[in-house]
Amino acid sequence: MKTNLPFVLVVCCLTFASSDAAVQDKKGETLSGVVESVDGHKITVNHRRKSRGFTLDDKAKINYVSFLNAKKEIKPGFFVRAGVDANGRCSQLWVTLPIPEENLKPSAEMLTMTPAELHQMADSNGDGELSYVEYATAIYRSAKHGPVGFEKSDRDKSGTLNPEEFASKLESIKWWRISRKTPAEWHTESDSNSDGVLSKQEFVTFLGSTAHLDVFLKRADKDRSGDISVVELAGFIDTILQ
Repeated sequence: MKTNLPFVLVVCCLTFASSDAAVQDKKGETLSGVVESVDGHKITVNHRRKSRGFTLDDKAKINYVSFLNAKKEIKPGFFVRAGVDANGRCSQLWVTLPIPEENLKPSAEMLTMTPAELHQMADSNGDGELSYVEYATAIYRSAKHGPVGFEKSDRDKSGTLNPEEFASKLESIKWWRISRKTPAEWHTESDSNSDGVLSKQEFVTFLGSTAHLDVFLKRADKDRSGDISVVELAGFIDTILQ
């Protein structure tokens, strides 16, 4: 019996394509946002303005971030970051008490404050420590990145940030780091070949990471030249600080 080679090739290609699609569908994701409802192990969260549900695994590691004297539970209005597999099951969860949902921008006064002054300003109850709620209300707010970064910075595992821990944490917060120098100073420091513009790699040096690089580059490169002038960098910095 003769084999129809073109037909076999088509079938093989479709099979591989289906397999690739299946692999892509099997990838997990991170869901973060405010809890809408809790029904046993089933949790629904408002993730990027959409209701998304996941099931908490029986052996899931739950990190109650800075709950201090609060009861460790998961309730509507709390915030979560959940690592969810392709089957919708969560094996690691970060939970925080309610924090404001709107975007947080530093005030003009904050941009000139020292770490000690910012710590005192954010310490709403005056106990000399910053809880996660105080930190997320006044300094940095991100349901996805905030809880994890806060826990890593809490080196003594007290559930709060003391002035020393807070000062170290500030170095990783973009608005704080950028506000320490003028746009011209940043541009000169990052322009390694001194040609008067920042290449994509030099822009990475300024940013301090490649996270969201293409988005930031598009926002900064107003004339679409592929390089960043001092004026363009100043405009980009304004979008971070204002």
